[in-house]
Amino acid sequence: MKSATFVDNGDHHPMRKLILFDIDGTLLMTGGAGKEAFDRVFSEFYGIEQAWRDIHPDGRTDPSLIVELFEKNLGRRPSSEEMERVSEAYARAMEEALPRSERFRLLPGVVELLDYLADRKIGMLGLATGNFESTAAQKLRHGGLHHYFRFGGYGSDHGVRLELTRAAVERGRSLLGGHLPNEEIILVGDTVHDIDCGRRLDLTTVAVATGSTPRATLEAARPDFVLDSLSPLEEVALIFD
Repeated sequence: MKSATFVDNGDHHPMRKLILFDIDGTLLMTGGAGKEAFDRVFSEFYGIEQAWRDIHPDGRTDPSLIVELFEKNLGRRPSSEEMERVSEAYARAMEEALPRSERFRLLPGVVELLDYLADRKIGMLGLATGNFESTAAQKLRHGGLHHYFRFGGYGSDHGVRLELTRAAVERGRSLLGGHLPNEEIILVGDTVHDIDCGRRLDLTTVAVATGSTPRATLEAARPDFVLDSLSPLEEVALIFD
C-alpha cells in the first residue's frame, strides 16, 4: 500500500482525474432505511413480514438483493415484471423511510473532503454504487451531498458491480472528452467488492473502514490505500492531490 507526503504547492489542474465514490458505508449510513423499505414492499405485495432478515447487503447491488429476497422468501427468482414493480415500489418506500431514520448520518470527513476536491477542481466526482440511480439520488439529497456528483454507475445500469463500475468509468471519461489513464481514476469504497472492481479495472483503489468490513479484511484485498475514515482532511488529501 502506498504512502505520500503532503505538499501544497497550489499547482492544481482542473479535472485531471475521475474520483468515484460508493455511497453506503463510504459516504453515509441510512440507519436501516433500506431494510424498512424492502420489508414494507414484501409485506404489502406478498404478505411476508421481515423479508430482510439474514440479508447482508454490503457491496451488493439492489437488483441482486431483490433476487435474493425472492429466492429466500418465495423460493424462486422474480419475473422481469416483478423486478420492475418491486424496484419502483422500493424507491417509493425508500423516499418515505429516509426522513424517518433517526440513525441516518454522514460519515466522518465526507463533507470536508468533497468540498476540498470540488473547490480545488482536483477531479470530476462520480458514483460507483449498487443503488438504483433513483435511490442513490434520494440518499444523497437527504444528506445534502447531491450537488457534488455529476455522473455515476448504478445498480439500475447493471446488477453486477464490476459492470456498473465500468459504466461509471466510461461515463466519466466521456464527460472529460476522451482518454484518461487508469491511474488517474480513483475508486473509493468500504468493501472488498469495491476493491475487487477497482483492481480488475486497473484503477487506483482507496478502501475506507467506515462500513462493516474490518480494516484487516480490507488490507488483505490489497487496495492501493486503506483509511480508517475520510478524516482528517490533511492526511486524506494526500491520496487525491
